[in-house]
Amino acid sequence: MDKNTLASLRTLGRPPQGVKNVMEAFLLLIYQPEVMRDWGNCMQKLKTPADVLIKVEQFDPQNCIEATAQKADGLIAGETEESIAKKSFEAAIIYKWTRSMVDKVKSGGGLKA
Repeated sequence: MDKNTLASLRTLGRPPQGVKNVMEAFLLLIYQPEVMRDWGNCMQKLKTPADVLIKVEQFDPQNCIEATAQKADGLIAGETEESIAKKSFEAAIIYKWTRSMVDKVKSGGGLKA
């Protein structure tokens, strides 16, 4: 994941629902407890890819609110890396990171809200 990945996703005007869900779950994790309300809100966050990448680097699954990880998990539950890759290669990169972090929070027991 790099600035180009995020910049490419930001160019999607009307992405498929699966891509929207992946981005919402991803941004929900790194900007918790802030809620991503819609695609426009997600795109606002991607205006500064360097800030997003800093959030990714600083993300600590042990400091993630468990309910936030569960919500993110629910958003991507019906998808796989392969199903997302068919819609957007860049979104599949985001999916892979998001799935991994959700699984780490679940296995390590995130923070209770």
